[in-house]
Amino acid sequence: MTKNARQTALDVLNDIFGNDAYANISLDRNLRDSELSTVDKAFVTALVYGVVSKKDLLEWHITPFLKKEPKPWAKMLLLLTVYQILFMDKVPTSAAVDEAVKIAKRRDGQATANFINAVLRNFMRSEHRNEEPKDWETKYSMPKLLLDKMVRQFGGKRTGEILESLEKPSHVSLRKIDPTVEISGTRASLLTESALIADSGNFAMTEEFQSGRITIQDETSQLVAPQLDLEGTEEVLDACAAPGGKSTHMAQYLTIGHITALDLYDHKLDLINQNAERQHVADKITTQKADATMIFEEFGSDKFDRILVDAPCSGIGLIRRKPDIRYRKESSDFVDLQKIQLEILNSASKSLKKSGIMVYSTCTIFDEENFDVVRQFLESHPNFEQVEISSDKADMIKEGCIFITPEMYHTDGFFIAKFKKIGE
Repeated sequence: MTKNARQTALDVLNDIFGNDAYANISLDRNLRDSELSTVDKAFVTALVYGVVSKKDLLEWHITPFLKKEPKPWAKMLLLLTVYQILFMDKVPTSAAVDEAVKIAKRRDGQATANFINAVLRNFMRSEHRNEEPKDWETKYSMPKLLLDKMVRQFGGKRTGEILESLEKPSHVSLRKIDPTVEISGTRASLLTESALIADSGNFAMTEEFQSGRITIQDETSQLVAPQLDLEGTEEVLDACAAPGGKSTHMAQYLTIGHITALDLYDHKLDLINQNAERQHVADKITTQKADATMIFEEFGSDKFDRILVDAPCSGIGLIRRKPDIRYRKESSDFVDLQKIQLEILNSASKSLKKSGIMVYSTCTIFDEENFDVVRQFLESHPNFEQVEISSDKADMIKEGCIFITPEMYHTDGFFIAKFKKIGE
């Protein structure tokens, strides 16, 4: 039997919350194997990311109408349907409910269909559907661990602004490989001349993308390559390179220079190579399978003029685009990640030539992965100094680093620091 859009969305959600699958991977796999139309695939994507980002809020809405805990798949079906009722204005409520009842009947018989129907009818008749929880943990479906960290670092007011911002859909951000390219439905970025912004659209299917005149890359990520101060002839190391957005961007600045792009996994190295080929910079990039914490052991000293450490991080700055990230964090993660980040910087620093530049970047907003790492690295490496970054956007500069939180420009959260090697 061919699955429809809502059944496909339900299967993905059960995979995410039942099997701990990554949302983007499960979604890609299920859509690739489906016979759904382009419109229906977009509908499934909206359903999945919507439910994932509002799971705790949706549970709060249905809990008063559950006399007993339903089976996990049935509860997910309720959340999926309530999401449509509350947040998808163009979806008729009757269609959402009728389809939920049909799915329940096909899956588990008439009794479960009656149960799903009764819960949804009671929910729709109740004033509770128009109410809103008072606590941010429920209202924004943000786990207490992350919420507490935000409030400690940013205070209540700014945390509220960040959370409210994350409720709004992501923009699509493109990087112009051909600086003359013009794309209908886009506008210029406020952060960088290399970026174009659109509210929505599947730009990977355009001729401009296929021919390598544009690529898809968040505008904050496009701020990294310019910080390497590339003149064109440098030997560059991209220590954590996949999927290759920053490698290919740096390659645009090179003439006879060269980039060595590292990753631990073959399939990720393949992605870098594919991106380099499409963007016509494959001659400037060599991929190599290697552990970024072992750079010095792999390459020795004084090997590179420039090094980019786009470090493994908690990815909290990406929550708007990857909402399932919030459910995957433990407090120990941040300690472990900081240790790895410092190990990579330490190893990379030994392979940088004197007077060379090393840039450190993350897509997280928490200090222990950003400013604390910068401070600890400088304290333990007196042969390095911080190079203060400047910008005409003064609000994104903090302590000489670029630091952008999601509410400032409706982008990913991002951090960039810059170092120079002043001694052996």
